Amino acid sequence: MASTVARANRTARFSPPVWRILLHSLLFGLALSVADILFNFYLASMGYAADTAGLLSTVTRGAGMLVGIPLGLLIDRLGPQRSIMLGLAGYCGGWALLLSVTELWALIVGQFILGAAYLMAGTAVTPLLTSVTHDSARAHVFGLNASAVLIVGLLGSVVGGVLPTLTGGLLGVGPQDTAAYRLALAAVIGLGLTAMLPLLGPMPRVEEPRAVGVGATSDERLPLRRLLLFALPGLSLGVAGGLILPFQNLFFRQAFGLGDATVGAVLAVGALGMGIGALLGSPVTARLGLRRGAALLRAGAVGAMLLMLIPALVPAMAGFFLRGLFVAASFPQMDALVMRHTPPAQRGLAVSLISVLWAGGWAGAAVISGMIQIRWGFAPVILAAAMAYVLSTLSIITLPMPSEAP
Repeated sequence: MASTVARANRTARFSPPVWRILLHSLLFGLALSVADILFNFYLASMGYAADTAGLLSTVTRGAGMLVGIPLGLLIDRLGPQRSIMLGLAGYCGGWALLLSVTELWALIVGQFILGAAYLMAGTAVTPLLTSVTHDSARAHVFGLNASAVLIVGLLGSVVGGVLPTLTGGLLGVGPQDTAAYRLALAAVIGLGLTAMLPLLGPMPRVEEPRAVGVGATSDERLPLRRLLLFALPGLSLGVAGGLILPFQNLFFRQAFGLGDATVGAVLAVGALGMGIGALLGSPVTARLGLRRGAALLRAGAVGAMLLMLIPALVPAMAGFFLRGLFVAASFPQMDALVMRHTPPAQRGLAVSLISVLWAGGWAGAAVISGMIQIRWGFAPVILAAAMAYVLSTLSIITLPMPSEAP
């Protein structure tokens, strides 16, 4: 019996549709990481300051909050595969607009399009992966997909750092010239279009009978209240992230006097921890079950945050590394848990609700965190983030779900 299940798991994990989706995630993740490192430099080259970068970042989050629910319903109507393609088209269109205008209002419009399109493409991946994997393999596949997106960020940072020098040389301008950044960021459009290719063609769905007490059938509909409870752990997760992550570079600079290059190395180590963590969640939940495993991993982030209170670089770095590891290990497993108990016709809505609550928690916490830091420094922010992880853990434990086997 065990060997039969193991063979089914391997087949589901590594079937051609799964590999195609993973390849898409790698390419899209590479595009995102190149954009992350270059866009603020592009704005600075046009004479915009950090306040504009913050405004445009808020516009991106705001787009997700405003259109998240309609997009989730649209994903359920169109299907996740077509929704990803539409989202990628919008993402590339948003970048085409951003790279062809200089006025602030036009940049805001482009950033709004970008945020909505990114949310649509990113949200639809989870229902698509769910449809092509068996329930018993989803925890592993979701973790592998998250790890692919996170680890490729290291490559994207390197590529993004080199591109302006190359494009500047081609154009005969300096590497910090607007034209150099504009051409370098055009690579994001190219990668976005390339990320469509693995998703062309049919994606055979996996059909399996519902086990007793587990899963949801296609003709069921859950009340909105239940879907909101599924998304609730994402709210406190967003709060925890918004309290510290937008200011992580400032924390290491101000608390330990590190230079930019050293701070970059510390953040790269944190990204590596997240990539590793996304792979570790599956073995934990295979032993403990999805709900208990996800809750235990989320709880690990509490202790990791408290390590960052120690006024020494090594334990603070260890805490930062472990925070990323535990969070990245827990959220794919939480996604797998929600997908197990959500009917196929509502999975796009369920994932979009998670995204909306996460974005709302992040946006509100980031504003409050900035004000707290000015008066009291980082210690209360770190404590508040640890408490938010406690609340996220408790909301996972108390989710109204039937008993489940690992």
